[in-house]
Amino acid sequence: MKIEFITLLLVLSLLLSCNGQETKNDNYRIKHLEKAENTKSIQGIEDVFDINAIMYTTELMPIKGKTGIVSIYKFVFSRNDIDNISYEVDSTNGTETLYYEYGTLTTKRSSQNSISQPFKAAFKKQNNEYKILEISFGHEEMLKKDLPKMLTPSGKFQIGQRTFFYDKKQSGNGRFLSFQIWYPTNSKSKEKLPFRTQDVISSVSNFLGFPGFSISYFSEIESHSILNAPAIPNKTFPVLIYNHGYGGYSQVYQTVFEDLVSHGYIVVSIGHENESALLIKESGAVVPNSPDNEFYLKRAPELIGAEIGRWQSAILSSNNIEDNTEAYQKMLELTPLHNESTNLWESDTRAAIDKLAEINHRGKKLSGVFDLNRIGIFGHSLGGATAGQMCFGNTPIKAGINLDGFQFGNLFGNKLETPFMFVSSNQEGDRYLRASTFIQNSKQDCYQISIKGFSHDNFTDLKFITEGDVEAMELQRTLVRSFFDKYLKNNPISLKALERKYEKISIDFSNVKDN
Repeated sequence: MKIEFITLLLVLSLLLSCNGQETKNDNYRIKHLEKAENTKSIQGIEDVFDINAIMYTTELMPIKGKTGIVSIYKFVFSRNDIDNISYEVDSTNGTETLYYEYGTLTTKRSSQNSISQPFKAAFKKQNNEYKILEISFGHEEMLKKDLPKMLTPSGKFQIGQRTFFYDKKQSGNGRFLSFQIWYPTNSKSKEKLPFRTQDVISSVSNFLGFPGFSISYFSEIESHSILNAPAIPNKTFPVLIYNHGYGGYSQVYQTVFEDLVSHGYIVVSIGHENESALLIKESGAVVPNSPDNEFYLKRAPELIGAEIGRWQSAILSSNNIEDNTEAYQKMLELTPLHNESTNLWESDTRAAIDKLAEINHRGKKLSGVFDLNRIGIFGHSLGGATAGQMCFGNTPIKAGINLDGFQFGNLFGNKLETPFMFVSSNQEGDRYLRASTFIQNSKQDCYQISIKGFSHDNFTDLKFITEGDVEAMELQRTLVRSFFDKYLKNNPISLKALERKYEKISIDFSNVKDN
């Protein structure tokens, strides 16, 4: 889930200041901002901005709220790479309560020429003081003012959402258990949940180590989900279990979840103690995690060693079945903690399925809606390995998908008992996650799919929201839904049609009976 913000942040740093020079127009209100910037005063920044202020630039999505704007200045002040700055006011206008200043912002760095661009600042009068309500840097026609939108679900059902949280005594497996459920509803409510709450944004930013302002606008994006809406009565739906990638959280694939629900599925996304960026409680409160926790840190060295890298490279590049089998065997021997995590996530998944049975029996608003005879599972990265882990032996799962995950766990040496699909990114040359050793041993239809141009991060909706690749997200929604429609709903679907529809997709049907 690494997000590429470096270029944007470097450009943004040119907009802001340290150690500036005063201009002659000392009475203009923008000078209060200039002074705070020049002295690196966070208190000064807090004093000049309204609590509901918004900042527009040509590089970043709108930064809404004083908290997000202050976080920008904290980041820029920490860089200490700007020599001086000045605001030159060209014109003003206003009313009794709103006042505007227009002009030019000039930023100078010691190693570069000065950069000048227009600015516009709107001030709101509060208790005889003027606070910045809106400020923009750049030419008006180039400012990013329109927030991205989540893709509209393509099915007929509206979408409800609920969250369940169990402590270690209640969960059934001695671990914290948190999962979110998206389900079909007939509710016509216009009150939709935000794409992310501020608490989730803050926890994710802290966990992943990037500035909160870079994704603060996520809270302004409206999802298609209605909190605690009643489920459609007297009707059951197949259930899809989802596990995120390592260090992810339960909402990272929500664009796909909502589309699946609109077509008559229930999606249950599970969080994991110690290894998710955060867990969410039923109240919406967030239980943040730290990447510095001992459990999480111990696993990192397993994936950076040269020997592990050599075997992983063989998995990504060799078409020889014997090479693939040997490479997986060696990699698994070198990654005992990732195998352990896969087993723990399997335990969480089975505990969640047990809880679904309880909710189905007597749960408010969701009673009787889960068709637990039709359960599918999918996941990203380690969550994809968890999907494979759940699809052999005594399993309640009827179909599964591993999205771009090395198959850690105990599937090696066992046989898949359910139809399964290994989906891999293919960003570079002919390198993709080859799963031939598992496909050859499968007792059911088993697919190998690679997607040209996809990176590991493409299998979340975060990259879609930040980069706007609509085709990539639509491809995933169609691919996942088509597979489960075929094997959970018994719809006569040919996945070969997807190769014709999407040039990026390549599918190996060598272990598929009828497609």
